[in-house]
Amino acid sequence: MTEPLLSVRDLKKHYPIRKGIFNRQVGAARAVDGISFDIAPGETLGLVGESGCGKSTAASSVIHLEEPTSGEVIFNGNGREGATRDPDGTHPNDVTAFDDDELMEFRRGAQMIFQDPSSSFDPRMSVGNAVGELLKVHGMSDRHRRRAIVEDLLERVGLSANDFDRYPHEFSGGQKQRIALARALVLNPDLIIADEPVSALDVSIQAEILSLIDDFQEEFGLSLLFISHDMSVIRQICDRVAVMYLGEIVEIGPVEEIFTDPQHPYTEALLSSIPTPDPRASVGGIELKGTVPSPTNPPSGCRFHTRCHKVIQPEGVEVDQDDWRGLLNFRDNVNAGEVDVEQVRENVAAGGTDPTESEVRAEIRREFDISETVDDPDLERTLSEALDLLIEGESERAGTVLSDAITTPCAQRQPDRTVHAPDHESACLRHEGRAAAEPSPADD
Repeated sequence: MTEPLLSVRDLKKHYPIRKGIFNRQVGAARAVDGISFDIAPGETLGLVGESGCGKSTAASSVIHLEEPTSGEVIFNGNGREGATRDPDGTHPNDVTAFDDDELMEFRRGAQMIFQDPSSSFDPRMSVGNAVGELLKVHGMSDRHRRRAIVEDLLERVGLSANDFDRYPHEFSGGQKQRIALARALVLNPDLIIADEPVSALDVSIQAEILSLIDDFQEEFGLSLLFISHDMSVIRQICDRVAVMYLGEIVEIGPVEEIFTDPQHPYTEALLSSIPTPDPRASVGGIELKGTVPSPTNPPSGCRFHTRCHKVIQPEGVEVDQDDWRGLLNFRDNVNAGEVDVEQVRENVAAGGTDPTESEVRAEIRREFDISETVDDPDLERTLSEALDLLIEGESERAGTVLSDAITTPCAQRQPDRTVHAPDHESACLRHEGRAAAEPSPADD
């Protein structure tokens, strides 16, 4: 089995939250909360998810632009279980334990392309000097040789050698991203981490940059960690994909398997958002309703359960899934004090007449997509009681009634990994018991 070029193990990056005159830590934002994956030589792994899920923080932690809170980033060494370690237990190739000299050596083999090329260049430095600066920092003192290397790279990325002495403001966004690619390649690295490198570009320019990256990868045998929120871009360029949600990897596997047979509800939702050029195709997709959690206070159990369209019903309950999602959302909003009965009355009264209590109840059900009558008689009685209490101004009691009766296993236990096929895993309670999970770098 080919040893991975990069092995990330249980990587965490937490940002402390401090308050008070003594600046004491009162919590932490868990931007990255225990992710693991491997990248083989010449492979492209896509890291995908919504904005705020922790993708970019993971990238900067992997390349050590930010100090990880914990975990290992093993570069160009055996990161698998049982690998030889130093007497103190650290791996000799663990980037998180490198000193300054070791970090400089590491960055000869690993480079990064940033999302916004404009902000990653010094406006007072010519693009040729900006690209060649890395050669100078790493010991190449011959400026004529540096210039020759940079001019060659500028031509390789589709620009001209004469562009060496021009400044960043003279180039378009696509051209600046070509220069950023040249800068990432100038040290002949083994790994490139590309953080949303085409998200700010027009579609036609995106295709050119992606094709250029693909050509260089094939020519130089590069490994690539490609970060994006665009599933169509991921499918075009990646060999495998890791789906990230709220600091965790919820599914990882080969691109074609993920796209044709997604196993996690969040992956399904992301795939449903890919636009289609066929005007006859039905418009829409999976709408994620519910509470968007914060990394400072992630929910218990599965972190996706507050928005999941397939959230599990407890034993003995079997109602329409849309009603179940609506009941959970109603419970959470009541407990958060976010159901304004007076505002509901005003909305119903827009026709000019005072609404009846039945009309107010019906409007609340409509707002939360709950049917006129829930299939389960016990849940219907609970909902009716809670609505009565809410209308009477007893919101706390209404929240208690709902919380006691409306629960989901997804909130009670964090799911284990399930192996669906070689190198394809997901973390969802719906799959537990269907396949035997084995040790793997995929995160739960």
